Amino acid sequence: MKLVLLKSNLKNGLDIVGRAIGQNLNLPVLGGVLIRADGNQIQLSATNLELAIVRGVFGKVVDSGAVVVPYAVLANIVSNISSERIHLEKTKQGNLEFKTDNYTATIQGTDEKEFPIVPKVEKRDGGVELGAQALKDSLAKVVIAAEATELRPEIAGVLFSGESAMLKLAATDSFRLAEAKILGSQVKVKDKKTFEATIPLKTAQELTRVIEDEETISLYIENNQALFETENTSLVSRLIEGAFPDYSSIVPKSIDTKISVKKEELISALKLTGSFATRSNDVRLKTSDKKIIEIYSSDNAVGENKYLIPAKIEGPAVESIFNWKYLLDGVRAATGKEITLGLNGGDKPALIKDPSDDTYFYILMPIRPA
Repeated sequence: MKLVLLKSNLKNGLDIVGRAIGQNLNLPVLGGVLIRADGNQIQLSATNLELAIVRGVFGKVVDSGAVVVPYAVLANIVSNISSERIHLEKTKQGNLEFKTDNYTATIQGTDEKEFPIVPKVEKRDGGVELGAQALKDSLAKVVIAAEATELRPEIAGVLFSGESAMLKLAATDSFRLAEAKILGSQVKVKDKKTFEATIPLKTAQELTRVIEDEETISLYIENNQALFETENTSLVSRLIEGAFPDYSSIVPKSIDTKISVKKEELISALKLTGSFATRSNDVRLKTSDKKIIEIYSSDNAVGENKYLIPAKIEGPAVESIFNWKYLLDGVRAATGKEITLGLNGGDKPALIKDPSDDTYFYILMPIRPA
């Protein structure tokens, strides 16, 4: 194997595949990156056995071949060299020779056969094509409600549900739930079949970091694996086994008390009053009349504070206690300048959304008084 690359291209590729590097004392090859050159293509691959990322890198292939080298060593060298032009060559001993105009290094290599096989996903069932920006925006809105838990593995990720002209994403940690829809021209379900698959939280988080905004991304589901593919990047992930819970029953069908409030003012109120909250992060939300909501918190060791916010209130007076950090997450995720809080008494789930956006909502369970 003999290659010529630009530092910027190699560094970008390493930064992307590095998100899948594994740490396993029993399988040290997971700490390596596979460099493979075939024809005129150069690919970098990394995996932690649950997630694999393959990235195409622009460069000149003089001789084809493959080698696995420690990711941390190669990434450190590339980050710190000053030269832009890099020569990589696999030696007869199976190592990687790294050269620039003023630097040389020999990095211990491992045979490609020792590297775990990246699962192949056939591009058939469940094919979805959508804009990367739309997917990243929707993922960012729902991952806030997910939790990597071993107690309930079926919810330790993001549910992807596809139908004719819609991709729906949902996540929950059992205290809160977020759902986002990607609709219309932003998404195309190629074979018109419905599907459901739960993507691990780690995969969902890394997707937002490795795909570029202007790209088009394709999703394929097969044999308990998901493939997310752009022109230069492939991300393969296992799926979470077990059915994601049917959450339709907890979505309020009607609202007793509807509160309309400026988003930024509510964010400020929660940040301020949250500093006086107890260890359970509880704040009390109360409607005092039809034009004011009160956010209150107290702690015997700190003190108390109260914030009054102008609001438009429809329905009976209500008082609820919420985890202020969870409430803040939902308020921030709503896109508009104004949000609505839908409450059905003080002990039932609250619905948070932008009144002008039907593609996203956030549901939060109240804290029951001690």
